[in-house]
Amino acid sequence: MKISSQSFNLLIIIVIIFSNSSFGKEFNKLFEITTPVDEISNIDNAINKSFNDLILRLTGTNNSKIIKSIAPSLKAKKDFLISYESINIDEVPYLVSRFNKDSLIQKLDNLNISVIGYDRPIVLLLIGVEDGYEDPYILNTSSNSALDKEIKNLLKNISNQRGIFFELPVFDLEDMTELSNITVFDSEEAIILPNYQYDFLIKLDISQTIINKWTLTGDIQSKEPNNLAVTLQSLNKTLSYLSNDFLSSFKIPDQESSVKVVVRNINSYEELSKLQDGLNRFLSIKRISIKSYVDNSITYTFDIKGSIESFRKEINSNSFLQLIDVDENVTFVSLSN
Repeated sequence: MKISSQSFNLLIIIVIIFSNSSFGKEFNKLFEITTPVDEISNIDNAINKSFNDLILRLTGTNNSKIIKSIAPSLKAKKDFLISYESINIDEVPYLVSRFNKDSLIQKLDNLNISVIGYDRPIVLLLIGVEDGYEDPYILNTSSNSALDKEIKNLLKNISNQRGIFFELPVFDLEDMTELSNITVFDSEEAIILPNYQYDFLIKLDISQTIINKWTLTGDIQSKEPNNLAVTLQSLNKTLSYLSNDFLSSFKIPDQESSVKVVVRNINSYEELSKLQDGLNRFLSIKRISIKSYVDNSITYTFDIKGSIESFRKEINSNSFLQLIDVDENVTFVSLSN
């Protein structure tokens, strides 16, 4: 697969999927978009862009025809808007727009447009850095060179735009010591990977082969060395492109099902309220019927969009609930601690 930019070609060799299991994580502010804005006169432009970015985050596409079918005008887009506010981040003005989950999901459902819910993929990145001056190292949450910060900012921006988790290793002192003492017979991956749960793994190296000429190797490869700015721009484009594939596997399946769910240990109004908050984060639930409340357990029947398997994946990533048992017909859950 080849992706071209103005003066740089990037070759994606392989993205390794290590498990058929899903370890997706909940993306909390799914219906909130933060967009740069220069001045008050640009608020409409920021709202328009925010809505388009939200559709990309929810559906995986920014196709203009699809967006127009959902909201053909700025006024129609504003109909889904709950609120907006101006904020400053590092002295840069932004507009935070919050959109109505229920009305927008209903609109997408009426148009038979599949969505990606709060359950989002985790992509672990093992990025080796070699600048030609310092010893090579693996980019991690604590590394803080100028290049490290640029790459981290790049990953943060894609994560926020697409609603995906690009994650770097977290090294403690013991990890750093063990990694610094490895030999040619040892494997960095064998030390790092067992500590993490993830849906996808990307391994790559970024190195300065000659002065001001950088190369990408590994799962993402550059065809020729180029300056750092172009290299990072192309890496950004490639990761954004790969996000389409990562997210497509998390789309709620286009089918309808009915599922019986027993929620255990609901002992107070506060716990019932917490349960309701958790259920509100399921985009797949269309109708809820309460069948019984016995011995502090509530039995529901949910009519859902998707399969029972996809629904259980949503439970696994829900921060309010935890899956405790399943059988062929019933899903048992409880509130998270």
